[in-house]
Amino acid sequence: MSQIKGSDTCGAPPAAHIQAAATANGYSEPVAAPPLQAALLAIDPLPAPADASAGSDPTAPAAGHDVTSTGQIQVKAGPMLKYDTTVDGVYHAFAMIVTDDAASDYSSLPTLALSAPTLSGSKMVVQGKEIWHYKGQGGPHTFWRFEYNIPLADGLIETPVTYQISPGKVQAKNDQKPDSVDATKEYTFIVPGKEMNFRWAGHSCNGFSSSINAEEWNGANPLWDDLLKHHEQQRFHMLNGGGDQIYCDKLTKEPELYAWTTCKNPQQRSKMPMTPEIDAGIERFFFTWYCEWFGSGSFSKAIAQIPMMNMLDDHDLIDGFGTYDDDWMLSDIFNAIGAKGYFYYLLFQQFIVDEVDGLSESSHPNKSIIFGEHSGPYLKNIRNHSFLSYLGPSQWILMVDCRSERKIDQIVSRATYNKVLKRVHTLPHGVEHLIILLGVPLAYPRMVFLEKTLASSFNPLILLAKGISPSFTNNFNGQAELLDDLGDHWCAGPHKHERNWLVERIQEVACEKRLRVSFISGDVHAAGVGVFFGYHQHNPSTDPKYMLAVITSAIVNAPPPLAVINMLNRLARKKHRSLFYRGTKEAMVPLFDKDVNGNNQNNKFIMGNRNWCAVSYDPSSSELEFDIRVEQGKGRGVTKSYAVRSPPPRWEAKREHLSMLHMKDFESRIHHVKEGFKSNKSDKAHDVPSPGAAAT
Repeated sequence: MSQIKGSDTCGAPPAAHIQAAATANGYSEPVAAPPLQAALLAIDPLPAPADASAGSDPTAPAAGHDVTSTGQIQVKAGPMLKYDTTVDGVYHAFAMIVTDDAASDYSSLPTLALSAPTLSGSKMVVQGKEIWHYKGQGGPHTFWRFEYNIPLADGLIETPVTYQISPGKVQAKNDQKPDSVDATKEYTFIVPGKEMNFRWAGHSCNGFSSSINAEEWNGANPLWDDLLKHHEQQRFHMLNGGGDQIYCDKLTKEPELYAWTTCKNPQQRSKMPMTPEIDAGIERFFFTWYCEWFGSGSFSKAIAQIPMMNMLDDHDLIDGFGTYDDDWMLSDIFNAIGAKGYFYYLLFQQFIVDEVDGLSESSHPNKSIIFGEHSGPYLKNIRNHSFLSYLGPSQWILMVDCRSERKIDQIVSRATYNKVLKRVHTLPHGVEHLIILLGVPLAYPRMVFLEKTLASSFNPLILLAKGISPSFTNNFNGQAELLDDLGDHWCAGPHKHERNWLVERIQEVACEKRLRVSFISGDVHAAGVGVFFGYHQHNPSTDPKYMLAVITSAIVNAPPPLAVINMLNRLARKKHRSLFYRGTKEAMVPLFDKDVNGNNQNNKFIMGNRNWCAVSYDPSSSELEFDIRVEQGKGRGVTKSYAVRSPPPRWEAKREHLSMLHMKDFESRIHHVKEGFKSNKSDKAHDVPSPGAAAT
């Protein structure tokens, strides 16, 4: 993160500095939201702001609005779509918009008009549910959520669903940009048939780091335009965000945080108290930045046509959240940033407000949700929000929240893991593929030596680097800037045991449920594919331990320098034995033997180009294809295909033989068992352990 220069003392900035920054960003004092007509609301309205007039007419227009009732609304962000899951052949999803109260007349509330062949009468109108009021600087705004169900057509018939927000009643924006979503228009998304598996696109790192010059990459649109071009050729049913859908690190440049950001003493900075002014600045930033990023550019057009399914990573909150020591994580200001960031992540990316929706899985609007058992170690009163969703009769996706419970020595609590895996055990018979989304790659070249070096405060090379380059240390607790990134990795020292335990548990579930598990992740600003496989190499389709770990990152952010990519490729040549005791090997797949121009290259494992991933199920082979689309040149927005396939589960292992799963000679033992049954010999004659026996 870039440094903001200031004085050596932790003092407040000049008042003129704050005023200038606020004026430049168009901020103003909070304005009370107009009371809404309660009788028209689908739910009880949220409490009116304290400064609203108790005796005002509930149908009175917002301040500065013409008294004539027009029913016109001004949309600041949206429409945006979110897919939840499918239950009993009915597709369940949401849309959301954010409206400007001062420019909207709520005498008739916003609606969502849908038309689809499978709907009764081919049409449906859904009234918006008011789920949140923003009452901060910039004026009052209201979040409206629309919940809808679409019956799936029989067989392989796809259903085009056309929708529009409050037809004829949405005012055009004065600053409407041609490359952005237009709330006055009609949009279409596609719902698959009952016997179809979803085609979907995966992406991550949808923003630029503060040190990157976006103009050098032609901005954020190139790969989104490429994705939309492929969408026009063959429609995607879902858009999967693997983390960092927005980069919120620039929050530190807000004027109210000037003193906190520029304080050079980490201990003093961690003790600085939260103030109402800082709280208002944090709130304003998240609301304004989300509205801008999710409401403009080709990304906004994509999420208006392809329903999202997102999971957060650190930049959705702030850089490195969860990877610092307790003192810093629990400091007033940093902790408040994380909590507010998580709230806005739920609001904009999941269309969820816990205060409105509650924490009951059985009655929650999102049927796919899995709550953690307890609040996280730092995000008080915030539970883990993970999701398990239907993507067709043969594939499901599990999105694991690896941020809300994260700390230096934990990624997800054991209680949450158990609850998530228990839900996976309920998957229906016939599911072949389970995709597990983890924000950070589970299989990736090890950098333990670098982690140990950067963690040493007394290493002379580290001290020298700090003196030469102030940006070598992060802007928070003074540690080396790369250390929080390395600490995020599953193979970091404090997380390695948890990682291995997780792989073991997933292998057990895969074998018992006869599932082929594949992972998809982002975070690292490069493309690659890792693989776990059984001790004895054989046909992957008969190996229950065979799991691909696909990395697709970044769709917007710049890749690491070539020197880093070269180093990662050298490290990737090594096959790792950390799971050898469980009969499992892991390696990186040499997928990139050709560069984007078709020439041979040495860097076969990690590709340092921007990318996204198209995922599709092949019914002829039951394979799941991950087609990583890699940008052909800096900022060009044209991609080259690098595809890898995950085989269907074709092994034969009965439930009573699961205790053998972790043994190195799993294959030979299963073979002996089969032969033993054929010759009516007992399992004991072949020295096969009884069910539940300890694995060796």
